[in-house]
Amino acid sequence: AEGWLGLAGGDGKSGDSVALIVDNREYQFTVPAGLSVSKGDIVYVTVATVTGHYPDDEAYGTSAGEGKIAFFKATADKTADNIVTGIMLAHNALLS
Repeated sequence: AEGWLGLAGGDGKSGDSVALIVDNREYQFTVPAGLSVSKGDIVYVTVATVTGHYPDDEAYGTSAGEGKIAFFKATADKTADNIVTGIMLAHNALLS
C-alpha cells in the first residue's frame, strides 16, 4: 500500500480503508508448499510477482536479489501445513 509491504490490520469491503501493520512483532506466515524454510532463513518477496492483494507462490524465495524485499526472518522451521513463524522485516528495507 503506497510503497509499503505489510499485513492488513483487518478485513474490509472493496473501497474500505484498513490499517497496514509494519512492525517487528512475530507472526505466522503461510508460504508455498514448495518453499523450504528453516529457522534463521530470510524469506523474500519479488514485488513484481505480486498480483491482487496476496503474493503469488512464485513471489516467495529465500535468496536476495534485484526487485526483492526481505519479508520476514523465520524464528522456527516451516511446519507440515506450510506455516512459518517469523519476524516481519518488510518495512525495514523500505525505510533504508
